[in-house]
Amino acid sequence: MKTEIEQANLQQTEVTRLQSETEALIRASIAPNTMKAYRHALAGIQTYLSDHSLEFSDNALAAYITYLHGQGRAPSSISIVVAAVRWQLRNENKDYDLPITTRTLAGIRREGKDRGRGQVTGLDWQQTERVCAFAESKGTIVGLRDSAMIRLMSDCLLRVSEVVAVDVSDFEKQALIVRTSKTDQEGTETALYVTSETKNTIERYQKRGGITSGALFRRIRRGDNIQSERLTDFSARRIIQKRASDAGVEGFIAGHSLRVGSAVALAQAGASVVEMQIAGRWKSSQMPAHYAKSELAERGAIAKYKEKQNR
Repeated sequence: MKTEIEQANLQQTEVTRLQSETEALIRASIAPNTMKAYRHALAGIQTYLSDHSLEFSDNALAAYITYLHGQGRAPSSISIVVAAVRWQLRNENKDYDLPITTRTLAGIRREGKDRGRGQVTGLDWQQTERVCAFAESKGTIVGLRDSAMIRLMSDCLLRVSEVVAVDVSDFEKQALIVRTSKTDQEGTETALYVTSETKNTIERYQKRGGITSGALFRRIRRGDNIQSERLTDFSARRIIQKRASDAGVEGFIAGHSLRVGSAVALAQAGASVVEMQIAGRWKSSQMPAHYAKSELAERGAIAKYKEKQNR
């Protein structure tokens, strides 16, 4: 028979274990990069509150984001701060409406709408072909890898975090099966079409690299020595930027350039906003409509009817 003290200790141990497991599951509910950004944002808030001898409150958070706005921070980065606080409050079962902060952020978005580096330069399908041709021109495994990765991102409108997570086993016939994504943390599988050219490039890369299982896009050292470790988000972004530069593509190239470029190319080909939204797995039609606003304007009512009448 266990004593009451021993039973109490066992119960406490079980509670601690469950709390630890719960915390781990909460951390797993959002993407690693998002968690990293949230931690950085929350640390900044704590420093600000400590420096100003303040306790956390809706007013204090509004004051902090006002301070960030005064420092020239872009609305997008300030929005991450507010999202981080709401995430933490929600997990602590506390009120996270923050009405004062919400109104302050709305003003920041209006006043600071021109801040930041601006919209990334999209890589449309023609530019992607040129970039990949340059990447493959020297006949190296690393060039094949980069071409295969860029083509797959263009076909499937993949985010950087999604493409580096691709495994050899994630392909079924002419489709890539995306297990989890930024907008689908619960892991509902999505099948995305892969073009024949991309599939062929991936197969050539796998054959040259001897890759039969595990991570598809891996680190490659000098001399085309392929490693077992998968590429990081940072490495994938650098590859896209370097290959675009090599092909003479100018502008603000980023990891999102292939998603943006494919959205624009779809609009140019006549796809509807809804079709673009589905292809890119956006939660709303706002983002694809924003990316392809010029192309969509050319298909609007004035372009269709008034311009036609004036001809």
